[in-house]
Amino acid sequence: MTESSATEQNSKQVYGRILGYTKRYKWAVFVGILANILYALVEASFVNAIQYLDVAIENKDRYVLLVKTPLVIIGAIFLRGILNFIATYCIGWTGRKVVQSLRQELFEHYLYQPNSFFKNRSAGELIAKITFNIEQVAQASSQAITIALRSGGMVIFSLIYMLIISWRLTLFVLIIAPAVGLIVNVSAKRFKKVSKGIQNTVGDVTHKTEESVRAQEVIKMFGGHSKQVSDFNQAANKNRLQDMKLIIAQGLASPMIQFIAGIGFAAVVYFGSLQILDGRMAGGQFITFIGFMMLILKPLKELSNVNSILQKGIAGAQSVFEILDRPSENDKGSLELHSVEQGIEYSNVSFSYKKSDELVLNQISFEVNKGKTIALVGRSGSGKSTITHLLPRLYDLSQGAIKIDGTEIQNFQLKSLRKQIAIVSQNVILFNDSVRNNIAYGFAEDATDEDIINAAKNANAWEFIQELPEGLDTNIGDNGSLLSGGQRQRIAIARAILKDAPILILDEATSALDTESERHIQNALENLMQNRTTIVVAHRLSTIESADEILVIHNGAIKEQGSHLELIAAKGEYYRLHQMQFSE
Repeated sequence: MTESSATEQNSKQVYGRILGYTKRYKWAVFVGILANILYALVEASFVNAIQYLDVAIENKDRYVLLVKTPLVIIGAIFLRGILNFIATYCIGWTGRKVVQSLRQELFEHYLYQPNSFFKNRSAGELIAKITFNIEQVAQASSQAITIALRSGGMVIFSLIYMLIISWRLTLFVLIIAPAVGLIVNVSAKRFKKVSKGIQNTVGDVTHKTEESVRAQEVIKMFGGHSKQVSDFNQAANKNRLQDMKLIIAQGLASPMIQFIAGIGFAAVVYFGSLQILDGRMAGGQFITFIGFMMLILKPLKELSNVNSILQKGIAGAQSVFEILDRPSENDKGSLELHSVEQGIEYSNVSFSYKKSDELVLNQISFEVNKGKTIALVGRSGSGKSTITHLLPRLYDLSQGAIKIDGTEIQNFQLKSLRKQIAIVSQNVILFNDSVRNNIAYGFAEDATDEDIINAAKNANAWEFIQELPEGLDTNIGDNGSLLSGGQRQRIAIARAILKDAPILILDEATSALDTESERHIQNALENLMQNRTTIVVAHRLSTIESADEILVIHNGAIKEQGSHLELIAAKGEYYRLHQMQFSE
């Protein structure tokens, strides 16, 4: 199979998959198709009636001319309007349902993708797929179908009537079909290629916008306005150039098809006139035939444009289906984790983000018994946070094993495993919702106000929450933008406290707090850590001196291991880090 035929076959499969979504709403599709076909039949029949009107004029039939014809015109226009509404509504409704289904399916699929999926893609690209690309699919599943059925039906019914009137003249019309087909085939490939380029550039525009909105404070403080505007303009210009390529392709295809149709039209006028002069065709029939020729010019133009719509939809669908066909997180475990009875064990754990990459972690081994606390310290980029990310399987390890109560974590159901782990990170993520819903996130139905307030108090957050305009019901803005950094961190801590999981991960959990708040929070966290198995990632060594064991991580490996006093006495890397911080 050649590359072009393989591509064509792939396009057919993709469009067949798009139509598979429309089959879920088969009754609406059926009614819409029927209404479009009837609309085309009414339109063609209306033109066909011209020849009978010519006969009535010759016979001076007053009833046909003064009564029947006006009533038929009114009835046909009324019926055409009703059919147009039914067809537009049913096909349009189906198209929007397809969009809704695809968006829901894609959004849900995003949520079940592994972290590596998001690491390799920009937010703008993913947002563009769920907005712009799927909208292209909607047009292919609704607008394209409407045009194909209605315009295609008008051409077919017109040709049938034209064959009845004069099969010889109709042959001149049909002769141009191969040339039209060639133009449609060539333009289809161009439309599809350009459409992919448009979708990529829309992703770039979305990414630049999202990035600049998120980084607006940095832009202001570092005077980056000109650079951001320049970068955005470049992305927008690339999008414009791709759009222009599509406009040029559409602009060339349509007049070429109409020019070829015009040649056929001229031939019909010439040979039809000869038949009238020879007395082989009535004038009314010829006028009707010309009427059909005029009627199909617009549908032919629309059919030439529908190819562009289809190719944009197919290109959009391919990018969406590419994501939908990706496997979700590896969740083959069958066991449920209800509690932690013994502890956590890392055994010769190694990890790299890609198989070809260097190891980020190399032969990491340690144990954390139930209710004990282990702290990970080291320079930035040494792999401390990566160690904690492997426990809830945000990434899957490359070698070795991580066990909870002697069972490898891959054997647990993901939902069950993560339910037993609470995490507070230095990168706080909050939702554009109320304080209440952010603290009770994941437990909104089960958590009482008393539970939420107690969690807030233990996180030293209740005092400032009470001062908010609507207390717990105050909306905190996008990612908590209406709160200070310390307040956002305390909301995140309250969320972890409310979860009450037996395993606790604290990744620089107090990094955004002022000295006084940090003291209160540290006391709260120490109370929370009692009887919980805890892994603490810390930069401030003063916060982990009471840990049962401290691991010094250097270049992805454990360099030193022991209690605070043991490591100080050893005067190694930990001692140097400690001296550096306290001398400052």
